[in-house]
Amino acid sequence: MKVALIYKKSVWELFSNSKDSNVSSYISGKAKAREAFQESHKTQQNTIQSVKTTLSTFGAEINMVYRSEITESVIKNADLVISVGGDGTFLETSHYITDNTPILGVNSDPARSIGFFCSCTADSFEETFGDIEKSPRTDLSRFSLKIDEISVGPPVLNDLLFANPNPAATTRYEVEGKTYRNSGILLSTAAGSTAWSFQEGLDPLPLTSDKFQFIHRGTRESFSGITSSLKIDSLTRKGTLFIDGEHYSLPLCIGQSLHIQCGQSINVIGDLELKRLQFIQQYPKSS
Repeated sequence: MKVALIYKKSVWELFSNSKDSNVSSYISGKAKAREAFQESHKTQQNTIQSVKTTLSTFGAEINMVYRSEITESVIKNADLVISVGGDGTFLETSHYITDNTPILGVNSDPARSIGFFCSCTADSFEETFGDIEKSPRTDLSRFSLKIDEISVGPPVLNDLLFANPNPAATTRYEVEGKTYRNSGILLSTAAGSTAWSFQEGLDPLPLTSDKFQFIHRGTRESFSGITSSLKIDSLTRKGTLFIDGEHYSLPLCIGQSLHIQCGQSINVIGDLELKRLQFIQQYPKSS
């Protein structure tokens, strides 16, 4: 089996020698912070090594790639994609999967990361991988994007925000003939409906739904809805699309139109229904 092993780097590895003195002094200078970052780094390194050792034991052919260096060929040549990190690493990896290649998420530091998409940890990886053909799987809906009828960006697994890049500025846009002036519009897939939109007060969609939800942000009595297709006309001079977090963005400038609709699903290994239930139970509805 050919495995694409995608991993993240720890905060300690990335920033302990940062040229930004404020960052490096905080991470390396204060004993409490330094110890926490070093402990997290050690945990992540141990997880990566544990996953590699198990894969080698099972005779897998491993192609190990840092998350910011993924290419389409890395994914297309794999029978299985394994993401080692948290949800951010999983989401970034998912952008390169455009077929039915399954993906397995391994939470590299479960004490500090929710890892909703990650179905195992270093402790449970050997058991999960050894019985991977019988593991539960979920096809999660993603949506695709077109700007002025031209396909753009990766398939979106979690959420999409259209907003002014300056958080203090007003975002102007039009949806279905109605003009909005607010803090932007947030759209979430079914899988992403327990993330940002959940914190905005929306109820989660069924996990396997092929619809998505949206909410107009920064407006009194904010309006929200559920749909399978939406068109946004930008009235913002330097509007920006933020895709699955902070690492991927596209401009959507004044006069341009964005069309969002259901796209290629993704095959995720693990019992995500159980993980979702456990997460939601932490936030009981107020009467």
